Order: sequence, then C-alpha cells, then structure tokens
Amino acid sequence: MSPLRAESHGHGHAHHKKDKYFKDLDEDWSAVIDDYNMPIPMISNGGVETSLRPAAVIHDEYSNGSHTGGSSGLVGFSGKPSMESSRGRNVSDEKKLQYEIEIEKDAQELNSLLVRIDKFDHLLKPKDSVSQVNLQEIRKLAWNGIPMVHRPVVWKLLIGYLPSNLKRREQVLRRKRLEYKQGVDHIFSGNHEKDVTTWHQIEIDIPRTNPRIPLYQFQSVHDSLKRILYFWAIRHPASGYVQGINDLVTPFFQVFLSEYLPPAEKDDVCTLDPSQYLSPEQLSDVEADCFWCLSKLLEQITDYFIHGQPGILKQVKHLSQLVKRIDLDLYNHFEQEHVEFLQFSVRWMNCLLMREFQMPMVIRMWDTYLSETSLETSIGSEDLMADSSNSLDRKSRVSTSAATASDSRQTTLSEFHVFVCAAFLVKWSDELMKMDFQGIITFLQNPPTKDWKESDIEMLLSEAYIWQSLYKDATSHWR
Repeated sequence: MSPLRAESHGHGHAHHKKDKYFKDLDEDWSAVIDDYNMPIPMISNGGVETSLRPAAVIHDEYSNGSHTGGSSGLVGFSGKPSMESSRGRNVSDEKKLQYEIEIEKDAQELNSLLVRIDKFDHLLKPKDSVSQVNLQEIRKLAWNGIPMVHRPVVWKLLIGYLPSNLKRREQVLRRKRLEYKQGVDHIFSGNHEKDVTTWHQIEIDIPRTNPRIPLYQFQSVHDSLKRILYFWAIRHPASGYVQGINDLVTPFFQVFLSEYLPPAEKDDVCTLDPSQYLSPEQLSDVEADCFWCLSKLLEQITDYFIHGQPGILKQVKHLSQLVKRIDLDLYNHFEQEHVEFLQFSVRWMNCLLMREFQMPMVIRMWDTYLSETSLETSIGSEDLMADSSNSLDRKSRVSTSAATASDSRQTTLSEFHVFVCAAFLVKWSDELMKMDFQGIITFLQNPPTKDWKESDIEMLLSEAYIWQSLYKDATSHWR
C-alpha cells in the first residue's frame, strides 16, 4: 500500500493522509535534512514583490442616517441598545476583526519583504572593500524567493552568466553583449546562408508562445525572440532548435525587461511594448543577456534536445519510479487504466512545467530552479578568466566549491525537477484515483492551476524538497 494512504486506510478520511504521513515523519526526515547543505523551504516568505490589499471597508447597515440614535447606528430610538442593534454590533465587530487581521497580515508580508530585500542588498553589495559576492549565501536565500528588484541580477549570478567578482562585472557584460550583437549582425547579413528549416520552425512557434500574455504579441518581441533562438540554434548544431526552447527563453526575457522599468511599473512589464521604453541598444542588451542565460540553462539539460531526446525519456522513467515509491495506489491505478507517464509528462520535462502555470508563478518557481543549477555552472567560465596573479585564489575557489558540492550531494536542476513533477502529480492523487483513462489524460493536460498563488508554488516546492530529502540517495527507486 502507498505510504500516503497507509495511515488513513480504513478510516474514510483520505484527505488527512498527507498531513498524517508528514506528521509521522517529523522526527525521521528532519535528521535527513540536516545532512544537506540546502535551505529549509519557507512558506509565505515574501520572496517577491507583493501588492498590499486595499483597506477593508466596513459597512454598517444601521448607519444609514434614518436612526435618531446617532451616526453609529448601534443605538435604537429609545437611546438603549435594541436586539437589532446588538446584532448589528456583532456583525460590525466581526468585520472589524477581519479588517484588523488583514491589516496585520499585510504588515507581516511587507516586513518580510523588506527584511529579504535588506538581506539581498547586503549580499549583492558587500561593504569593507569586498570584491567577491558570496554566491553560496545568495543561492540559499534565493531558494525561497527573490524580490523583484533584485531578480535580474540574482538570476544572472545563479546561472553563471554574471561573474561574482564585482570589479569584472561591467567588463564581462560589455564583452558578452558585444559578442552577441556581432554574431546576430553576421548571421542576418548576406554573408550567412540562412537555415530555412530552422528559421521556418521558429517563425511558426513564436506567435504560439504565451498567447494570453500581451507582451508576447508585440512585433518587437517576436523579432527579439527570433534573433535569440535562431542564433542559439546556429551555435548549437548538434541539437539545433527544438520546440519547447521558445518557452524556456521567455522567463529570462520578461525578468530582464523589468530591470529597465521604474519600480512602479515593473508589474506592468507583461503589458508594455519594449520598443516604447527601450532604445535599440538596450533591447540588444536584453536579448544578449537572455541568449547567454538560455545557453547556460540548456547546458544543464542538453540531452533533452538532442536526437531521440534521451534526457527526457530518462526523466519520465525516473518520475514513474518515484511515483511508484511515493504513491503506489496511484501508480497501480494508472496501470489499471493503461495510462503511461509518457502520455502526459513529456511536456512537463520539455518545458519545465511552464505550460502548467501562469507566468508569475513560473518566475517564482525559477527562483528555486536556478538556485538548483550545478555549482560548476554557477561559478561560470567568466569567473575562471582572472589573470595569473589570482590563479591560486581561483583554484582554491573552484576546489572549495567542488568539495561543497560533493559534501552536500547537491542535485542538479533536472533532478530536482523530477521531484517537483512527482509532488505536482501526487497533489491530485485523490481526484485522479476516481478518473478513467480519458479523464486522467484530459485533467493532466489542463490541470486547475490558473488561480494558484505564490503560497501554492512554495508548498509544491517544499513537498518536492521533502521527497528529495527522503529519496535522493535511495537509488533503488530509479531502477
């Protein structure tokens, strides 16, 4: 029997099964987590910008001015509290209490956000003439969410595009952006013979990318994405362009555009035409940053896109075996209904679950995903290009990072993604157990996540973290 259902079997309370399971594991898996050099997930951590709710308006049906007992409406005509006024007072008191709770919650969210912003400020702008940011600490803090104002820089650091050496940052950015611009100018000039098949496929896919987001309907955005994707395909002939890569570039594009907007307009990035607030040079810089970060990301999952897509097939198999270990009842139900994991999870792997969530939730999830990129990639080639006088320090940094990676047994992004997919699937276990083949496939192709909030994403990531802590080294479940 599945461990998720073993505790609740025979009690008729299936909805308690997960709570019971995790409660029983409190003492067991906490010791496991201590072995890992990773942050414990936090829920409602204020990791991104949060709009405070408007102040609650308290309406009192007895304060309509027709009463002679005063404007409060809590006193009857005789000047003494009546039954109706007492009932009105109870209703009003409840609304006031609700209002106070909302105000307190807003204050806590704001304070949490300000604390996180302050922590990132100290890490990204170290004092006392320190020239190197602490990438390990940034990684730990970013796992639980990144404030919008810091996200562009932190993403570039986590993925290994931006060097952690503050003194070399501007130099590296200028060089990489110039390299992109010169490369694009060359492949779109008369000196380059266009790969018609690749270009045609990109032209087909771009208009289909995020069709419900206004940003991706502007012609300027279409042109930018075409340049990024075609240049990447030309530089990577072993895989070339594959459907799904167009989705993976969009979180970078949207986040890096926000860097050029004032704070009051950052939330509007998904509705504004970049050509209206960026110069051609700035737009080229955004494209370059997206290109290099996309390249770094795809280095993590190269075997997803080569011929035969062996990486995706391996991930689907791992997901199947992991679900069998976590929720045997669901796994058996899929077998009885002849549901194969390939039929619904290829897209989950190919697009990193991007098509299952709204873009703001995808971006929040990528805060954690980019924190899971390998240490070697995050160090970045740019950090390994210091002059010979710094060679000893450089070797020390690399060896220290390698030792840290070995000691913490850190997973890669693609490995952690399997645990996220497992947590996502198991979340719907009760509903799926009641469905037949057609119902299961239809449900999983369009899961009800439209109204998900950050707290839902953070809960999903936390559950994935727990499964990872429990089963990461249990290699038997990959067989």
